[in-house]
Amino acid sequence: MGNLLMLDSSDDIKVVGQLGSLLVKTKRAGLNMARGFIVPIDKHVGYGLSNEILREFDKLEVSKVVLRASPVPNTSEVETLAPIERDKLIETITYMQTNAERRWNPSAIVVQEFLDGEFCGKIHSCNPYTEAEDEIVIEARLWANNSVLDDTDDDENEMIIVDKRDGSIELESEEEESMLDADQAQQLYRAVRKAEKAIGAPVSLDWAFVNGVLYILRTRLLNA
Repeated sequence: MGNLLMLDSSDDIKVVGQLGSLLVKTKRAGLNMARGFIVPIDKHVGYGLSNEILREFDKLEVSKVVLRASPVPNTSEVETLAPIERDKLIETITYMQTNAERRWNPSAIVVQEFLDGEFCGKIHSCNPYTEAEDEIVIEARLWANNSVLDDTDDDENEMIIVDKRDGSIELESEEEESMLDADQAQQLYRAVRKAEKAIGAPVSLDWAFVNGVLYILRTRLLNA
């Protein structure tokens, strides 16, 4: 691939940043992820790299991508931009690199396909609201543009509590029909357990179901 890295290549934080490192470890754990590639921290947009980025974009066979900054060290300012089309891709990556360096926080750039799903959300390998270590929390909501690209709270999120020990499920409200069926909830349960084991720490995963298939979009250390 030349200067660019696949999402299952290097997990060196100094090369791909913390977000990139977590994504690589998640991919290696065998989880299905939104396809893409990483522009390493020390690779800056120039003529050669620009052509390489566009070639990899074309291989994805998509019209739009999501861009995320992956800084070292990790900070709360992880910039996310989407949807980006091909004709704006190089300009946007250049902007993100320059913006990060102005803050003395050089970043790798994670490029992933922009998915259009039925519903999406987050899953936490421990309960971030009660700090219960034996509970996994699934948050789900209907898909909307940018719905998985920000961290704003949504009062309409459905919340499902999963017993971490045996995978048994408790709905936030037993009177309402769940957005996720039992198989989908179990897929998420297995995914977050795999990710937590691979990373060696509690994690939160951003996820989406697209045409019935589970995709992991982003991995973060829980409460990081």
